[in-house]
Formats: sequence, C-alpha cells, structure tokens
Amino acid sequence: MPTYTLSVLMIALLLILGAYVVYQSRRSRESELAIKLRKSEIALHDAEQALQNTLDYYREEVARLQSKLAGEPSADPVVDQKFRRAKSAFARRYHPDRVRGDGPDVQIRTEVFKEFWEELQRIESGR
Repeated sequence: MPTYTLSVLMIALLLILGAYVVYQSRRSRESELAIKLRKSEIALHDAEQALQNTLDYYREEVARLQSKLAGEPSADPVVDQKFRRAKSAFARRYHPDRVRGDGPDVQIRTEVFKEFWEELQRIESGR
C-alpha cells in the first residue's frame, strides 16, 4: 500500500509541476508578445511621423513653387528647411507622447514642450 500511495503522490506532483511549467511558459510568451507589440507600435509611430514630415515637406515645396510661378518673393528655402528640421528634431525628442513614466518630471517636460511648441509655431507663422 505505501508504494501505491507514493506513486499516486508522485503522479499528482508531476501533474502540478507540469501545469506550473505550462503556466509560466504562457506568461513568458505573453510578455514577449507584449514587448514585440510595443516595439511595433513605436516603429509605426516613427513611420507615421516620417510620413507626416515628408508630406509637410512636399506641401511646402508646392506652395513655394506656386509662389515662385506667381512672382511672389519667398523666404530663403535653406533657412526654412533648417528651421523645419530643428522643429522636427525637437518634437521627436521632447513630445509628451515619447516621455515614459509618471510623476512631476513628466508633467514638467509636458509643460515645457507646450510652451516651446507654441513659440515655434509663432515663429513659423511669421508673427
């Protein structure tokens, strides 16, 4: 009788251990998928930003060429492009959506970004 009880306990222990291993592997797989999903979201956001920058560039180029055809004086394109690149770099680095974490640091960075972004837009519009 003791060997029968021992073998039943051993089987039960192996079943519990097997269930635990399956549970841990599923958790590990879920965390891997969550990390891959986040990386994909970041890559998608970066691609969207690059596409938006390209679209903005061509819109401005069309406007510049139209004003050139109409004979209107235009601003220096090199300066405009440098400003646009600087504004884009600032947005990529300091945009509130790119800041991780919580707390006062995130709020401070968000407020600083908003303040500078308004100033950059004012400069860009020529006011």
